[in-house]
Amino acid sequence: MFKVVLWDYTGESEACAKGYLRDDIRIIRTLRPNDPDQAEVIMRGDYDFVLIFEQGQREFFDEIFKIMQAMNISTKNIIFAKDIYNMLNNPDAVRSLFKPTTDIYNTIQRNTDFFSHKRWYKYISCSVEDLHYVATADDMAIMHNMYVFNRSFASHAIKKFYEWSKKYYKANVSGGGIFLDLGANIGTTGLYFLKKFAPDMKLLAFEPDAENFKLLRINTILNDMEDKVTLVNCGLGNKFDEMTMYIETSNPGYNSVIKFADRNLTETVKIIPLDAYLAENKIAASEVKYIWIDTEGFEPQVLLGAKNLLRENPAPIFMECNLKAWDKSGCFEDMMTLLAENYSHFILLHRNGSKTFYPLEALPKLERPNNPFGQIGDIFLIRKGTID
Repeated sequence: MFKVVLWDYTGESEACAKGYLRDDIRIIRTLRPNDPDQAEVIMRGDYDFVLIFEQGQREFFDEIFKIMQAMNISTKNIIFAKDIYNMLNNPDAVRSLFKPTTDIYNTIQRNTDFFSHKRWYKYISCSVEDLHYVATADDMAIMHNMYVFNRSFASHAIKKFYEWSKKYYKANVSGGGIFLDLGANIGTTGLYFLKKFAPDMKLLAFEPDAENFKLLRINTILNDMEDKVTLVNCGLGNKFDEMTMYIETSNPGYNSVIKFADRNLTETVKIIPLDAYLAENKIAASEVKYIWIDTEGFEPQVLLGAKNLLRENPAPIFMECNLKAWDKSGCFEDMMTLLAENYSHFILLHRNGSKTFYPLEALPKLERPNNPFGQIGDIFLIRKGTID
């Protein structure tokens, strides 16, 4: 029988424990905000685990952990039971403490299954939200996320794109049109959008990496969308070119023509301007209803290669915000000039799910975070005349 201390400031932990914990778990103490001996109980360590279900007190607990670590007191058995990444670091504890019917237990089991499959196979598949995907078993980003958490990758951002497009553009999905997926990877954005929001729409998807493109084709077939999807195996930029793509096997969504770290694998990819493709294939700008761009720092070049499209039809744009990469591109100012012709504001969707509203001119002034591309989230561009 395991002995557990609940650290409970709001009553949340005590309520959750009744539904989550196995019947044979013994709760030896529930700590409250006004208990004078909290530190003594935690540091004495006469328990197997401390469980914290609270979601609003993390900073407070983290400060206590710093003190404990400075005193060489282990925090390994102190577990945030609603922080799934904390749970993934403690799989044995989850199996010991939680009922097999709980979502936490099932998530841990899926993580175990993923790594078991990864050990023996090159590819792995999953079905989430009525969609089916195959990816490399080395993919610890998109596929691992979908497989373990049982949800489509970036579905929150895609839903926001749809909602904001309806609000600020009066956009709808009736009557067809084209969803542009620029940097489509294995299809988790474009296929999801068509499936959930736009059954009458066509998808035009560009993906330069050979392995990703192969999987994109497979996933299109798996989801019975061949008749709705046009796939193009090349990248987009502001001129015709061939470039070196740097491959990240553990996160193929991070493959980039921008070198920001030493990578052993590379391939040569074809780059074309989007305007040239649309013209050659007689696709009118008015047919484009949505534009999604995720090109790992190459977004300014992609947009500058689509000047005609944006001037004729400033459609809703949702793209990853890579400020450091944009600074180094030499194209940031030109991109801003182009966007300012038809767009006036943007919404920044932060990595934590929060959002902030800005005038367009604030974009170059945003703080650069400490990561290779300066990624701070995604931005949704709002057309002029929408905001009073």
